[in-house]
Amino acid sequence: MKRIGSLILKSLVLLAIANLNLVNAQAQGAPQRVAEVGEKTNRSTHNFPDAPQEFVVCTGWHALCSASPDCKMNGDKAYCDCMRVNETHIVETAAIQDTAVKRQTEVKCTDVHPCDVDQAPVCKAIRYGQYEVDNVKYDWVSTYSYRGWCSLLKLNPKACDQQAPGYTGDKYWAICDAAPCTENQNPSYPNRPLSCQCRVEDTPFVGMNDSCTSDNGGIISSMPLSGWDFQNNTYTFPMPGYEYVRGACAPLESDPWPPR
Repeated sequence: MKRIGSLILKSLVLLAIANLNLVNAQAQGAPQRVAEVGEKTNRSTHNFPDAPQEFVVCTGWHALCSASPDCKMNGDKAYCDCMRVNETHIVETAAIQDTAVKRQTEVKCTDVHPCDVDQAPVCKAIRYGQYEVDNVKYDWVSTYSYRGWCSLLKLNPKACDQQAPGYTGDKYWAICDAAPCTENQNPSYPNRPLSCQCRVEDTPFVGMNDSCTSDNGGIISSMPLSGWDFQNNTYTFPMPGYEYVRGACAPLESDPWPPR
């Protein structure tokens, strides 16, 4: 779960996670708007050899907001019911909302000197409840992992472009990459016991179940439309570990042999 470089997170899961404009602004020391794991860009074309590592990999407990169906909008935030998951997960560095941890992670984890699993400062902050947003420390943070990915692929992802002629569906959607979360003592969905403060977007996104409309009048947690290749069922950016997950979801059969 506004980029994976730019706005592409996150969270299908669709989750999820980096904005090229953001990366360029960071490299130039210019102010920028925080992007989300959802906003992705192709940083392979940048001219900064030691730019911050786009994604870092952590292990342990985290919130997973993949395809939350009815996030409730409140101003520029959407409160999404999310899962509580204990497995390897991915954080988009540009989406980190703890400013101190973000700076530490971008300095330590770079394209030239990438961090290995759990080496990024943000991993420690998430693991030990030291992730701070607006002077509040959170025990839970929404990141991206592949839990249930094969089943998500069967939900018929749909291109949702609000500006397209004849469009019918939601205007807004939520992106939950690196969003702070709290425990919900009385969750509407017992399987989603966490409430995450996700950002609201009005840009094209990926819908689910062949629909651009969420449930119960809410909005869906998703990813930017630019982040998904519908023809090849894959991300348009290099998502860590996806080459293995994609094979795990494929039928147990030979691939076609190319003609000679």
